[in-house]
Amino acid sequence: MDAYGILVGVRRYLVARRPDKGPEMRRYRLDQIQRPEVLAGSFERDPSFDLEAYAARDFGSWHDDAEYGEVIWRFSPAAAERAAEWRFHSRQETRRLPDGGLEERFHAGGWLEMAWHLHCWGDAVDVVAPDALKRLVADHRRSDFGAMP
Repeated sequence: MDAYGILVGVRRYLVARRPDKGPEMRRYRLDQIQRPEVLAGSFERDPSFDLEAYAARDFGSWHDDAEYGEVIWRFSPAAAERAAEWRFHSRQETRRLPDGGLEERFHAGGWLEMAWHLHCWGDAVDVVAPDALKRLVADHRRSDFGAMP
């Protein structure tokens, strides 16, 4: 196995390539690796692989190529200052809205991890895009949270 890096988020993943399984990078949950071994060999690292760009396709450390696309969240005016303190994604674009709210845009996949995070904001955030994420969180928005993350 050719190890290229570690991603840290809700879970921790080893990013590695198994040449016997093909050229794509794979993720291995560190907490599920039971008997790691240090091998005597080495490998020539692919100079075109960029771990930062690879990680930027995700939200947190969750990865799903089929879900990758534009994400737009709008925070209410009451949540805008708190949300402005957060770095939701390494390549997020933040915009203040005329009503005092805050809009965050980025490109990523990983709707399940997004849904977990969005839940803690209650009804102070609206998912504008993608539609599938909007549907995923629609029935779980709450107005009774006494504090924001």
